[in-house]
Amino acid sequence: MKKNKNLGLLILLSFSMISLFSCKKDANREDVAKKTSSNAVTVENGYLKFRDQKTFDSLINILLKANGTHPLVIKNSEGFKSYKEFYLEVEKEFSNLNDDLSFKKFQTKYSGLVEIKADSSISYKFGTPLSALFTNINGEVKIGDMMIVYNKKGKIISYVGQKKSELELENIKKTDSSKNIYVQNLSIKNRILAGTPVNGPTSTSVISSQLYYNEDGKRRLFVDLWADSTPRTDSETNNNITPIIRYYFTSRQELKRTFGGWRTNETDYYFSNLNYNYSIANPPMLTENINFNLPYYSVGSATGPIIVDLGSKVGYLMSTLKGAGRFYSGGVPNAPLFSIN
Repeated sequence: MKKNKNLGLLILLSFSMISLFSCKKDANREDVAKKTSSNAVTVENGYLKFRDQKTFDSLINILLKANGTHPLVIKNSEGFKSYKEFYLEVEKEFSNLNDDLSFKKFQTKYSGLVEIKADSSISYKFGTPLSALFTNINGEVKIGDMMIVYNKKGKIISYVGQKKSELELENIKKTDSSKNIYVQNLSIKNRILAGTPVNGPTSTSVISSQLYYNEDGKRRLFVDLWADSTPRTDSETNNNITPIIRYYFTSRQELKRTFGGWRTNETDYYFSNLNYNYSIANPPMLTENINFNLPYYSVGSATGPIIVDLGSKVGYLMSTLKGAGRFYSGGVPNAPLFSIN
């Protein structure tokens, strides 16, 4: 048992957001135990360190296996707490505020770690719903020799070498591949285009966002479509820089109108008739058409972002994602189709 102590933080997962797929959840935990060794994932300076890119990819795919929804919160163990776990704790504290004084104290305490908007709603200060699963409250993760930081200015800074201070990261303005330093903007509504080269370890963007209200305007729901593109330089791709593409949706949160504005609401989330497709080419293979279809899925009694993962594929985009589907919640049951053309 001692030998697997470091893996405990990924194997001991908190299933706090879903009752469905209970059999799959147990299988997922067994898969993690079988597919990783005792030194595959460790904690280093408060962040997770994955042995290599393949280990990271394998574990993330397992975490998102059940149609991409993740009832998985990495437990606070060995000095590590995921940003998602921290954020859910802050959300719970925020939901109990009921006067101006407590709200101002909350702002002072957490304004550097969560975004507090003008309408009194809160959201992630940095990173993405996916990165929040494996980064700490500083937006840090290490994969092999590559340190990756999702910072508070909407950038993803990747570098090889010793951990840099916040000031050192502030002084990194652009990519310098000769020094193994890469800078990406975390873009909003910036579609990854077919044939677009990938510069640096990771490119992440929000392709489309929708905001839905219920009939009386007292509940609202955010839905986002994300795209990640990450180059591969391993032997499986013949040492050519071939990206791996991942699309995923997030039902970001349902909010209810309450004291001072909008607060996160515990609710049931639903996904139905999701039908999306795109195509890739992975030389020397022919073009592959990928279709994602999800007739129906639900997540009960949840708060915070819920992920619907469309899976990942190695190759170059030949056509970008198109399709339609419904994302709705108990408080916003009549949300229209989320269409991408």
